[in-house]
Amino acid sequence: MATTLQHTNTMEISTRSDKSTPISLLQTIIKPFRPHLIKSKKEFPPGSPYLDVHKTAKKRCNVTERQVQGIWLYDMRPKLPASSTKEGVSEKRRNIIYFAGGGWQMPPSPEHWKLCAELCHRVPNTVVTIVSYPLAPNSPAKDSLPMLETLYPYLFPVTEAEKANTETIFAGDSAGGNVALGLVIKVLSSTPSAPVPRKLVLVSPAVDLRKQPVASSPFERDLKAADKVDPLLGIPFTNGTAENWSRGADAEAPWISPVLADVSMLRERGVAIYGITAGADVLAPPARHFAELCKEQGVQGRWLHWEGLMHCFVLAWCYGIKEGKEGLEWMVGVIEE
Repeated sequence: MATTLQHTNTMEISTRSDKSTPISLLQTIIKPFRPHLIKSKKEFPPGSPYLDVHKTAKKRCNVTERQVQGIWLYDMRPKLPASSTKEGVSEKRRNIIYFAGGGWQMPPSPEHWKLCAELCHRVPNTVVTIVSYPLAPNSPAKDSLPMLETLYPYLFPVTEAEKANTETIFAGDSAGGNVALGLVIKVLSSTPSAPVPRKLVLVSPAVDLRKQPVASSPFERDLKAADKVDPLLGIPFTNGTAENWSRGADAEAPWISPVLADVSMLRERGVAIYGITAGADVLAPPARHFAELCKEQGVQGRWLHWEGLMHCFVLAWCYGIKEGKEGLEWMVGVIEE
């Protein structure tokens, strides 16, 4: 059952604790193999990797690839019957800029392409743009984020008509959620008047890249408890991937560890934050703390925490997992708000 913990005119934080048998079995089966199921199998050269579009995306969407400021972008539009296509100029349009997870070391998985294709079809008049951001270890944050800063202005509408008619949303999961959030924080820190996405939609985001557990942090105990039940990641794995991404940079910089950011800049620019976290995930305790900070600072949005579930459970929607499908429904709902 969904139970709202807090409800104000700012951040609404809620929790669920129900759990189906299929996902319980799945998490039990995969836990002995953590984190081998999600380890990167190859290193990518410096710069933005060219991506092979997944067959599901090709089947369901018209995918246009383009390179902007050295970064490969993949624009996905749904393939629809001609009779269902609407050309209303005044109709609201959305562009979802998606940063896929993968420990900052892997390109989008088949599950990411399927999720983005589904979002295209579920949310009317929407283009989903997958960003192929440069990957660690050969393009850590100190190299990757400046490239994304150069790209950043090109992710927004250009003409006044487009600006008035288009809602830009940044979204991402896990490491991709970190990149999406960190990029906005970094840009606003240097250029407060820069364009901003109306919403940030984050799934199991990594928000604290300091070596964990951090002594005396407000979520240290919860982090250790999550590590015992996490079937996918675990503290040693997340510490290793975080170190690869933050190498040569300060892990306490707010664009590397957004949990340390002054989130009032998001409130002042009207950026709403929407997030999903899961109880059996070592990334969840700092992310929940980040949600609390957003609430305290008056940032608009909603946050759903689902006890007992694994990291990025939303991506399991394509396998028919009940919780994954309901997580996807939640994403669609907040995107359409």
